[in-house]
Amino acid sequence: MIRFAILMVLCGVGASAQAATPDVDALLSSGKFEEGDVALEAHLKLEPRDDVARLGSGAIQFVSAVQKLGRKMAVYGPRPRFDFSGRPAIADVPAPAEPLTYLRLRQINQEWLDDLAKIDATLAKITSEEIKLPLHVGRVTMNLGTAETRSLTLLPVLRQFQLTQNGREADFVIVFDRADVDWLRGYCHLLSALSEIMLAYDGQELFDISAHRLFQHAVIPHPFLLEPNRSPNGGWFQFEEIADAVAIIHMLRFPLVEPKRMPVALAHIEQTLSLSRQMWKRIQAETDNDREWIPGPKQKGAINVAVTQEMLDNWMLALTETEQIVQGKKLLPFWRGKPTRGVNLRKAFLEPRQLDIVLWVQGTAATPYLEEGELTKPDTWQQINRAFGGQFVGFGMWFN
Repeated sequence: MIRFAILMVLCGVGASAQAATPDVDALLSSGKFEEGDVALEAHLKLEPRDDVARLGSGAIQFVSAVQKLGRKMAVYGPRPRFDFSGRPAIADVPAPAEPLTYLRLRQINQEWLDDLAKIDATLAKITSEEIKLPLHVGRVTMNLGTAETRSLTLLPVLRQFQLTQNGREADFVIVFDRADVDWLRGYCHLLSALSEIMLAYDGQELFDISAHRLFQHAVIPHPFLLEPNRSPNGGWFQFEEIADAVAIIHMLRFPLVEPKRMPVALAHIEQTLSLSRQMWKRIQAETDNDREWIPGPKQKGAINVAVTQEMLDNWMLALTETEQIVQGKKLLPFWRGKPTRGVNLRKAFLEPRQLDIVLWVQGTAATPYLEEGELTKPDTWQQINRAFGGQFVGFGMWFN
């Protein structure tokens, strides 16, 4: 009897833990991201092999990180666009206790980088090949902290692609699977690479002369720049706007302050490429056809965009070319001098120097990285772009 009682208790505990599995779809739809993260973390301590919950945890952490980033920036009154009109933002934001400084901007970037690392660490623990997580993506609502973005959803995107499962965008479901784990991890590494590059260089001087175009409340050494323009009409043809545009171009030079971040950024890029290969290997091995986020040539995706075998073949070619460029086995074409000379991109990451955009355009900043060797061919990239109907960049943003 005692053994039977113990068995019943254990079964009850197991059933209770199973019943208590957090509903990721409901948590995302309700905007309870922080609560969901805590609940899923607690659940995974009880059920560490529940990879569906782990994927849900990574998804919630990613959406939560985006929302946190938006809220952190919102308190400083971000303008609705890179505004050269001198007009206020759509909705004026009250001045925060501490206006935005460049050091605070770097801190926010580092916090975003830490969030991305946490998401990747969560997803990297997934081992099961058989996982599915259906999500009503049209119901996911983020509050980014401004009047214009207190209820930001994916519905406009869904309407653009005419995604009307059951006749309503809000009922639109994507079933995320094992390949999508690689996809999300790849995006985390790509975004991390961009953040590492930004933190490797010092953008203080550019911030000082351009922050007023991006934020209502920033600490700059020229406070008069935050005052409205004298002309009420705004527009590109006012002298203030022309002067600011020229100054921004002039200040596109960034001292190298944390050089060790550049090899880290390179490693993130390499990991992005590796995860893309893993993702497509898994997609091609799939035998189902269940509302796929990224479909294979034999599948129909949840969105109204088909992926053909020609596209896939050329995407793999693009991955190979990019890998060889990142590894330094192929050079980027250099537009001046002999056509056999190119830029070793890997060396630029491993031996970074001050970044001067104008001198890169002019060519002289490339001098330390110029070599004779095999170049990636423009014809190859033109062929790849043709396979995607001239939309390779758009598909690349989708595929990562």
